[in-house]
Amino acid sequence: MRRIVSSEDVSCPFEVALDPSPPQGHSVRKRVHYRVGGIIGDLLHFSRRAITGRGVFSLSMYRGRLSRSLAVAALLFVAACARTAGLEPIAAARPPSLPQPAEPLPAFGPPRPDPELFEQAWAKALPDLRVECANSGAKAAVRLYANDGSVDPEAVAVFSRVAADANGEFPLNDRLAQLAVKAAHHFDAKSLVVVSAYRKPRSRRATDHHSKGEALDFRLPGVDYRKLAAYLRSLSRVGVGVYTDPRTRYVHLDVRDRSFYWLDASPPGVVWREAPIPDAKQAVRDAAYTSESDLPLDGR
Repeated sequence: MRRIVSSEDVSCPFEVALDPSPPQGHSVRKRVHYRVGGIIGDLLHFSRRAITGRGVFSLSMYRGRLSRSLAVAALLFVAACARTAGLEPIAAARPPSLPQPAEPLPAFGPPRPDPELFEQAWAKALPDLRVECANSGAKAAVRLYANDGSVDPEAVAVFSRVAADANGEFPLNDRLAQLAVKAAHHFDAKSLVVVSAYRKPRSRRATDHHSKGEALDFRLPGVDYRKLAAYLRSLSRVGVGVYTDPRTRYVHLDVRDRSFYWLDASPPGVVWREAPIPDAKQAVRDAAYTSESDLPLDGR
């Protein structure tokens, strides 16, 4: 007759958790002992379930777990044997440290040239121009060019801010500011008086050079307005207007692709028809235009 053995008849001196975790800080040998004890506990637990008949025992349920336990135990055992034999475990290879240079290495790329090598004598010697707005009374000293001959954006911004009136501030065209400075330099003028710069457009369609920041009405104190207009007409790709009324007598200057010149004798507040001023050499000058022709390099 078959004898049924109860669970109390089976003793399990190695009863531990199925996946014991050894305490942190223990030696490798103790870790091996914990892992081996866990494997033995797993086997006894499976045997007891098979003997007592409680549940259905399936090896596939624990195959992955046993495989991992056996693999970890084998690795720990090899490590313990190596340490016992006086061998150090294999560590990841580290790249050899490079010797540190006594002096810092130079930056990549070609060496930076000395900024003084690019200084332009004419730009460095160019004096500041005092710009004044006749309507607002604003004043400022403007140095349009940097020492290397390039246009300083901050100087153009100052020029635009001083030239602003009730129409509001608007950035002026860089070339317009260059030509104004060129004219002042030609006549050795120390100041420039702005009569009008930016103007709000009358409508969306009625736009002109003033509404785009491309025109400037101005005077040079001490310079006859007719001589100033004649000099501006000698430049390339400009619009030059002469206002001859005794209460105005200033010059209009704008930048455009094809030059055009005119005369306006209308009094303030009145608009008369402009009289064009013909010039047979205008097309030749426009065709010969280069960016260097805007620089203040001409003789007085």
